[in-house]
Amino acid sequence: MKLIAATKLSVILLLITALFTLAGCSKPYESDQTGDVDPVRHDKSTAESPRSNNEAWRGQGRLAFIWQNRLYVLNGDDGTLTRLSDTGLTGKPQWSPDGEWLAYLGDDNKLRIVKADGSRAQEVNGLPSPVHSLDFAWSPNADVLAVTTSVEGEGFYLFQPGKTPRQISRGNTHIFSFAWSPDGQTIAYADTLPYDKQDPGSRSDALFVAPTYGGKPFRLHVAESAGIILAGWSPDGKEVLFWVTPGHSASLMADGLYLFSLSLVGGKPNQIATTLLYPEWLSWSPDGRKLMAVAGSGREIWHNKYLVVYDAKTGKCTELPRRPGTVTFYPDWSPDGTRISYLQADEREDAGGVDYANWKKTWSLWIADADGANARRLDEAGTGIDYALWSRDGAHIVYLKDNAVWLINANGGSPVRIVDLMPGQKDLQHYYGYTSWADQLAYYR
Repeated sequence: MKLIAATKLSVILLLITALFTLAGCSKPYESDQTGDVDPVRHDKSTAESPRSNNEAWRGQGRLAFIWQNRLYVLNGDDGTLTRLSDTGLTGKPQWSPDGEWLAYLGDDNKLRIVKADGSRAQEVNGLPSPVHSLDFAWSPNADVLAVTTSVEGEGFYLFQPGKTPRQISRGNTHIFSFAWSPDGQTIAYADTLPYDKQDPGSRSDALFVAPTYGGKPFRLHVAESAGIILAGWSPDGKEVLFWVTPGHSASLMADGLYLFSLSLVGGKPNQIATTLLYPEWLSWSPDGRKLMAVAGSGREIWHNKYLVVYDAKTGKCTELPRRPGTVTFYPDWSPDGTRISYLQADEREDAGGVDYANWKKTWSLWIADADGANARRLDEAGTGIDYALWSRDGAHIVYLKDNAVWLINANGGSPVRIVDLMPGQKDLQHYYGYTSWADQLAYYR
């Protein structure tokens, strides 16, 4: 499983203020603790290497991350730290479904792949133009990349390691929003229908589903005079999730859009909630029955943000309990589905901006039952936490703080510093408070 969502959402992260009522989710408008750090082990020598605690990470999966513009993998299976790239900027690492390959963008926006052990590194050649930063994604069950390019009408290409990319479909425009079905046999994507160039505001997007390995695309839904942005599929492959952008408005995107689900048999889309377009703020339960999301309109994450759970069987959406005067975000389900984790911070009312450094000190890590009951804060983790996920073993939480990755037992105890991140690099925090880590790391659990 990847740390950062696989759908192509963050390309519009910096881009309708609305309330949602149809699905039952209506809403009116400390000190650091550092563990011992083991000597670095790596397969490719370098004058400098990130500090890492390899032994503490054993059994927790594979963590790909960027350090000084180089791509590394901390492998919990064999306790090694391996540098995978040698030169140039790197970013947007994505794991293949078997955890054996990494795709990433190198310098000059070139798409590259490499094995997790550093072997078989290669550039993806044969595409008609450079790949945009979020226009590629691995199949959920095969070592196959779907890729779109910046050339209008080119549609999709499929790429397998060691082979030449193969075009599988064309589009009317540049397709930047798409998502694989859970079985890898279908791709859902949004494309703009032909429109009067003299009246661009009237253009409509259509939601298509197309067989991955040949076959005619099927038009599932049309958003009249609006855009469509894919948010993924339900785990059972029966529904597609997407946001609708009235008038293709970037301003409305920034303030949150209605999130819908739509059955593959068609019909009327089911409205879930108003959310911001951040993939890390959507989390499916392990059994695939419930979607936990951060709801609330407004682009500032310090105001009007709270957790809801959408039941895919009943179509109902329920707000989880929260403490007054707080906001909650970055939700994740435990591997057994019995608990959730999330970050909580003090709520601020200032729409013009906050003292971010001081506000960040209120960010803390919380764990609760699946229904939000019995919430408790992991005090030992401290404050100023950037992001958190359950570990592979389901007994720990992996979180980001102070430019490093940490590991803490979900029942409490002293946290362990696992690896340092991004020395000397610019702050990734967005003006409205959100931080996207998709450029920097990916977790294969």
